[in-house]
Order: sequence, then C-alpha cells, then structure tokens
Amino acid sequence: MALCLLMVVINFNPIFSCSAETCIETQWRVTGKSRVEISGTTNINQFHCFSVNYEGEDTMMENYPQGAENPSFNGEIFVKAAGFDCHNSMMTRDFAKTLKANEFPEISIRFIELKESSSHKNGLFGKVEITLAGKLNVYTVSCIVKEEGENHKHLEGSRTFLFSDFGLQSPQKLLGTIKVRDEVSVDFHLKLKKCNT
Repeated sequence: MALCLLMVVINFNPIFSCSAETCIETQWRVTGKSRVEISGTTNINQFHCFSVNYEGEDTMMENYPQGAENPSFNGEIFVKAAGFDCHNSMMTRDFAKTLKANEFPEISIRFIELKESSSHKNGLFGKVEITLAGKLNVYTVSCIVKEEGENHKHLEGSRTFLFSDFGLQSPQKLLGTIKVRDEVSVDFHLKLKKCNT
C-alpha cells in the first residue's frame, strides 16, 4: 500500500486527474510479470528482444468518466536498456550497445491519457512518449485492456518506430553483410494489479 501511494506521487501527472463528481480514479501497480518486447528484421532473419528482470515498481492511473464504456489510462514505466535478452549472446550485447545502455541506462515509456476507442471493444487510443538514448519522441498508439480476474488487468499494445528517430544507428555485422533494418516494433504487455488489495 505504501509503495502504491509513493509511486503515484512520482509518476502521476495531475493534469489528467478528474474530480470525484465526474469520474472514478483507480491506481494500478505494474507487476513484475509485465514485459516489453522490441522486434525487428535483418536482411537475413528476424530478431526479438525481451525485457528481463523488470522490477514492477511503476504505476498506472485509471480514470472512469461517468457515461463512458471504457476508462482512460495514464502512467509511466521504466525499463533497463541493458535488460533485454535477444536469445543470442552476441545479439544481446550488440543490442545494448546500439541503445547506448552504458550512457543511458533507462528507457522511459510514458502513456499520455489512453482514451476509449470507438473502433474496438475494450480498445484504447492515445499517445505514448518514448525516451531512449537521451532523446524523446511522441507517437500515437492503440491498446487493448483485458480483465484477468478480480483486481487484475492486462494492458497490451504495440508501436513501430525507427532507430534513427532517436539518433541511433542500427547495428551491422560481418563486415556489413548482416544489417539490421531501421524500423523496429515495441510490444508491451503490462500486467496490472489494483493497489490497496
């Protein structure tokens, strides 16, 4: 309980808050079962790098306006740039180097008021702010939120971006014969647990 109260002070931006008369606010902890996956392709095959050892100390806020079928969410998670496993030791090492993990050890993913989507049941649409290698970019994003038993939810979605958006050069290997393409996809699966439960 104390952890949840502390993290809302750190991560929650009050600009998105609403009054008790117009909506219900619920705070959710992002658990250690959550994961972020960054996927891409080379001129030969595909690669998938999964976040490991996520500490699960971040929070999301859910606002449920009166009359809305779906809530809105906002919050921020932090992932270690060196905390990705690409299932190949050389690729894992090169991936961390590409992300400049030694210089910028954290990746921030900030969800900016994900709102109800009219095109998909349980769908949310909004913006995500990604800070990587010291550079910040804002993208639109679509998400789905699922109920997973009492006091648990699963927020999932994806977004493509370019390494070059963040001033990063995609890696090359074997004298340039293996090249990673500039475009990659970020998929997030956030396992949420209601605070105070």
